[in-house]
Amino acid sequence: MGRILLCLGKYAAKPYFMKRAYINVYSIEELCYCLLKNGYFADEEIMDDLLPDWLEKECGLKELSGRLRQMKEEGGTVSDCAALILDYVGYGEREDIERAKSGLEKETGLSIYEKRKTRADYLAENKKYAHALKVYDSLLEELPEGENGLRAKILHNRGVAYAGLFRFRDAAESFRLAYECTGGEASYIGYLTANRMYMEETDYLNFTSGKEQGYEQTLQVEKRMEKALEAFEGTEENRMLFTLKVCKEERNGGSFVSYYEEIEKITDDLKEEYRQMIEE
Repeated sequence: MGRILLCLGKYAAKPYFMKRAYINVYSIEELCYCLLKNGYFADEEIMDDLLPDWLEKECGLKELSGRLRQMKEEGGTVSDCAALILDYVGYGEREDIERAKSGLEKETGLSIYEKRKTRADYLAENKKYAHALKVYDSLLEELPEGENGLRAKILHNRGVAYAGLFRFRDAAESFRLAYECTGGEASYIGYLTANRMYMEETDYLNFTSGKEQGYEQTLQVEKRMEKALEAFEGTEENRMLFTLKVCKEERNGGSFVSYYEEIEKITDDLKEEYRQMIEE
């Protein structure tokens, strides 16, 4: 049986919007969950005067609100404020709290551009691709000259986000630009893979055969494609497609009708998933 967590304060009528994490929280426990899981979003959120106001007015946590204001006035850091909230609520194990605090302390050594990249990476990892792309694009516009290493990382991860939206031509361009910055092999392989995904097979063979370099990388791409296909064969999605195929071929009784009903359900689910990916 799991540990019982006693909730503190009230469930807010008006949520606190965490801009960087792009989510609403309605209770102190939800806020703690975000601090533990997405602590690197907390720098502006924790130091914002709106947070103690929200804790007091919406959650009824006047004491915590006052202690948070006092800590900020005394020069407390982001990690100090986060630890105060987590300790006050008693949310999470001690090692989880220390891990979150350590992560926030590491953030203090990053430039504003590195922090923004970290947040965009989080969005991409959680399939908020359109929002991530918006951050990556603004970063690339604002990044100072000479930041080739960071620029390459941003371009590479932008390529990953484009690939997540099946925009493989755009992904290939991002990977190419990343490779031109630093010559990183991972970006070159990403460039080849993205081209492999959107080009016709003959076009791709002509594209790769005309290059003087990259033979080993093209072999790696093919191995990745084979592994991806093997991995897909064991998925629930593949089993579902096989069942649909059988249902369509049989066409007995209501099977054919069921086939079209199931196809409609699947496409509706895929459309909704894609809408969430492109939501900004």
